[in-house]
Amino acid sequence: MMKIQTAYQIDCLSTQSQLNTLEHEWATLINGIPGVPIFLTWEWIKTWWECFGANQELWLLTARDAQSCLVGIAPLMLQSQRAGLVKLRRLAIIGSGSIFPVHLNFLVHNMHQDAVTQAFIGYLFNQSNKWDIIGFDSVAQDSAIRRLLLALGGRTGEKVVSPYIPLPGSWDIYRMTLTKKLRRNLKYFLSRLESDHPGDVRFDRQMDLKELPEVMKRLEELNQNRRHDQGLASAFDDPMFCRFHSEIARVGLERGWLRLYKLSVDNFVIALYYCFRFQDRIYAYQMGFDIDWREYSPGRLLIAHGVESSIKEGASELDWLAGEDEYKMAWTEQVREEYEILYSRNWIGGAWIRWKVFQELLRKKAKQWLPQSAQERIKRFIAARSGSIPEKHEQEGE
Repeated sequence: MMKIQTAYQIDCLSTQSQLNTLEHEWATLINGIPGVPIFLTWEWIKTWWECFGANQELWLLTARDAQSCLVGIAPLMLQSQRAGLVKLRRLAIIGSGSIFPVHLNFLVHNMHQDAVTQAFIGYLFNQSNKWDIIGFDSVAQDSAIRRLLLALGGRTGEKVVSPYIPLPGSWDIYRMTLTKKLRRNLKYFLSRLESDHPGDVRFDRQMDLKELPEVMKRLEELNQNRRHDQGLASAFDDPMFCRFHSEIARVGLERGWLRLYKLSVDNFVIALYYCFRFQDRIYAYQMGFDIDWREYSPGRLLIAHGVESSIKEGASELDWLAGEDEYKMAWTEQVREEYEILYSRNWIGGAWIRWKVFQELLRKKAKQWLPQSAQERIKRFIAARSGSIPEKHEQEGE
C-alpha cells in the first residue's frame, strides 16, 4: 500500500483482498452520490477484476477525511498497452475495454468533489514515473476529472455517443412520441404473433436464480447466431465476456438489479433483452433474438415491453449505452456525448496522445466523405497500429 500526505489520507490499494474489504463502505459512499452508473458499483468492479484483472495492476485509490470516513474512490488500474513497437503504461478506470462501460468518473461525495479529485490527481502526478499516459474512457460530461485534467493540458480522444430515453409517467404518453410507422409495426407484429400462436405468447422477466445460467446461455446463443448470420463477430464469442456476464447477472439478480426480459412462444424463448436497473436508471446492455422468428420482429416487440415495464416500475430513464445505432434512434432523439480523456507527463506518452487525437480527426473526415465499408477498414487499420480497444459490438434491434 502506497501513501501520500494531503488534506485527505490517500491510499493506493493494490490487492484483491483490499478491494474485497471495501464492499460496505463503497455502498455507503455511493448512496450519497446521485447518478452513479452501475459500472462503478463495488459488485461490477470486483466481478470485472476477478475475470479480467490477471494482466493488470490494481491502483485503487481511496480518500479518507480527518475522521477516517471514506469520501472518495478512484477505481484505477495500470495496463500495458502496445503502440506499434512501443509498450505504454496506461492508467485506466477499472472495467474499461471489452465490457464497454460509459459515464465513468471517480466516486466522490458531493461535498468533497473538487478537493478530493485534486488530491487523487496530485497523487498520480507524484507517481508519474510509474505510468506513461492517463487514458480514461467515456468520462462523464460533468465530472471534475474531465474539467481538471483538461485544464492541466489534457486532450479529448474518442467520442462516445449514448442515446437515452427520458421516461414519462405512462406508456401511452411515451408511445405517442414514436413515429406512426413504428407504432403501426409494433401493433401489427404483436397481433400477427398472437394470431399465429394463440395463448402461447408470453412476455416476462427472469426471476428464478436456478434457471438463470440456462437463460444466459440462451442469450449467448441468440446473439451469436444473429451476428454470425450477418458475417459479424459477437461479443459473446469471448469466453471471458460470457463468464463475466454469467456472474454479474447472478449478482444483479440477487441484488434486485437484473432486468432480463423474455419473449417466449409455448415456453420457447425467442428473444431476450438484457438490462439492469441501478438507482433510478435502466441500462439496456444487450439483445438477442432467434433469427428463425425474425418475421415477427421479436427484438422490437421485446424492447417495447422493456420500455413499458421500466415506466411502470417508476424508472426515470432508459440508457441505451454506447453506440448511435439506427435502431436505437428509432426510440429516442436524446443522446449524451462523452469523451476519452488523455493526459501524459512524458514525451512518449505525449507523442502517443498526439497520434490518438490525429486518429479522431481522420475518423471525423472519413465519416463525412467515405462510404461505411471504407470507414470500417480505416478503423481496423488504425486500431491494429495503435493498440486501441476494439469498438463495441452492436446490440440487436429487429
